[in-house]
Amino acid sequence: MNKKKKNFKFKNAAGKEIEVVFRKPNKNVYGDDCDGVCTNPNLPNPKIQINPYRSEQTQLNTAVHEFAHAFFWDKSEKDVKKFSDAVSRFLYTEKKWRRLKK
Repeated sequence: MNKKKKNFKFKNAAGKEIEVVFRKPNKNVYGDDCDGVCTNPNLPNPKIQINPYRSEQTQLNTAVHEFAHAFFWDKSEKDVKKFSDAVSRFLYTEKKWRRLKK
C-alpha cells in the first residue's frame, strides 16, 4: 500500500493555517524563474509553493523567504529578502544544514 505523505501545515502568528507544497509555481502567473510563492494568508486556503527543481540551498532560502511572507505579509519584498538571505546563509553556510536523504 503506497501511502501519500501529507503536506506540511503550520499556523502563522494570526492563527491562519498555511499549507507548504513542493511544486513549481505556475510560470504563466509568476514567470519562468520563480523559486517560490506565498499566497495572501488572509485569503481562504493560503499556500506556500517551493520549486523542488532548485538546489538544496535555493530551496532552503525560498522556504525561509516564503515563511517570512506568511508571518509578515505587510513587510516589503526588500525587507523579506534581506531577512531570508541572512537566515538561510547562516543555516546553510555556518551550520551546514542540509536536507535529510531518504
